[in-house]
Amino acid sequence: MKAIRSSFLYFFYLTILVHTQIIFSQNDRDSLTYYSELALRPQNAMDLSKANKFFHSSYEKAMSQKNFPMALNDLYYITSINYKNGAYDASEASAVKALELLDNHTNIPNTDKLRKSFNTLLGILYSEQKHTVKSLELYAQVLKTGHTAKDSAIIYNNISNVYKDQNDLKSAKISLFKAYDMLPRINDKHTIALILNNLGYVESKLGNTSGLSLMNEALELRSSLKDTSALYTSYSSIAQYYYDVDSLELSKENALKALNIAEALNSAAYKEDALALLTSLSDDAYASEYKRLNDSLITVEKERLNAFALLKYDTDKLERKAVESKLESEKQSSRAILAFSLVVFIVLVSLFLYFYLRAKHKREKLQEVYETESRISKLIHDEVANDVYQFLTRLEAESLTNPILIDDLHDIYSKTRDISKEHSLLDDDAPYIQIIQDLVSSYSDKKTSVIAKGSTTIDWEMFPTLKKHTLYKVIQELLINMKKHSNASVAVIQFKHEGKNIVISYSDNGVGCDLKKSTGLQNVENRIQSIQGKIIFESEKEKGFKAKIVI
Repeated sequence: MKAIRSSFLYFFYLTILVHTQIIFSQNDRDSLTYYSELALRPQNAMDLSKANKFFHSSYEKAMSQKNFPMALNDLYYITSINYKNGAYDASEASAVKALELLDNHTNIPNTDKLRKSFNTLLGILYSEQKHTVKSLELYAQVLKTGHTAKDSAIIYNNISNVYKDQNDLKSAKISLFKAYDMLPRINDKHTIALILNNLGYVESKLGNTSGLSLMNEALELRSSLKDTSALYTSYSSIAQYYYDVDSLELSKENALKALNIAEALNSAAYKEDALALLTSLSDDAYASEYKRLNDSLITVEKERLNAFALLKYDTDKLERKAVESKLESEKQSSRAILAFSLVVFIVLVSLFLYFYLRAKHKREKLQEVYETESRISKLIHDEVANDVYQFLTRLEAESLTNPILIDDLHDIYSKTRDISKEHSLLDDDAPYIQIIQDLVSSYSDKKTSVIAKGSTTIDWEMFPTLKKHTLYKVIQELLINMKKHSNASVAVIQFKHEGKNIVISYSDNGVGCDLKKSTGLQNVENRIQSIQGKIIFESEKEKGFKAKIVI
């Protein structure tokens, strides 16, 4: 048999302070008090209709004036009215609208209390729609916030309803006893009656005899308060009790009283519960089968409707958070890329500066070497060679007859002149091609022919001065090495283009060597490296000597 749930879904006494936050005229306050009473404790169907019309009109006006606290107050009562009329979807939608309003306007007074109230309403609606996990989650959120004993008792009552719908009566009783223990601190008789009736119902379901007395105590309280809608839940609970103990006449009597109240209130939800109980009491097999099938279809339909307004609201919040998280992730990624790019830029600039400064240092050092060599050359030429030459001239003028001494002096002068020439700077005013040709021809004599090929094909004017000086010194060093060590009869220097590079090949037919770099060859290699070029030596004994320079 379908259980009577309405007594467990009694949320109308939750404290909501919206209307107490708003300043409006005496007439407005009187109207609000009047229609609030109609909405919370309707005595007939017209009460709910009047209240519904008033709060919808008030809501439209409040939104047009951007009076959001007033709009939330109206939405609370609209949610309550829709629930009593059995319009669960509409009730849920208005509660969700209120939560969205709270999300969008965080400066509304008592935001936490308002959110607690609407979450409680949604918890009740979810419990009714068999979405128990979400319902318990919402109640748990509400219990975490600050609340009065009355508020807590009502929440525990609603939690018990969730357990009761799962047929977990022991858990339902535990929650209700938490509420029952708070009754001495609660002055509101409506709330006291609510807890007594629901605890009595659960006790009766568990087979405890105290259940009926608790429900009758609640009925007396509600009769004294003339609370029509609350009386419905008492009659429904007592009717269910008598049905369970097979007192069918008493069950029918109370069920009919509940139905009369439901019809007076024109509440679809109340009518359905009362008629369900009366159908169960009927001896008509067709009616009983119809009720069983109808209950099954309703249950399946409620379990199927997962796309509730609050779930959409939660989904939207998750989607917004996901978008915000994605944007933040993109920002962090952009910042990381920017930071990485900055680091790479700094590293590249640092490397560039390092190599640039190192190259500059090498050029400066090389230039300094050339200048030093030039000074030494000039000193040798001016101070030594000239003095030797003058001394030699005087000796010849005095008719000295020692030819050996004269030859020795001539040798000293020649060597001094050659050393000076080796270390002198180039004449930058002369064409470089001419300087190279003069260098080559200066090492040709009767014993050795030095041949230069392709030197005229190179655009030497495109070369920096330092490179031209270095190349001159390298060729000179190779020719000096040839003169001193190779005993070559022929030496060939070839200049040519290979792509973007200039290749200078040297070869002679001398005695060769084992390629242990002498001071001369080491100087050649150092000079070429200083201008970012490379040089390769190739030689075997008795097979001549070769060098390939690429710049």
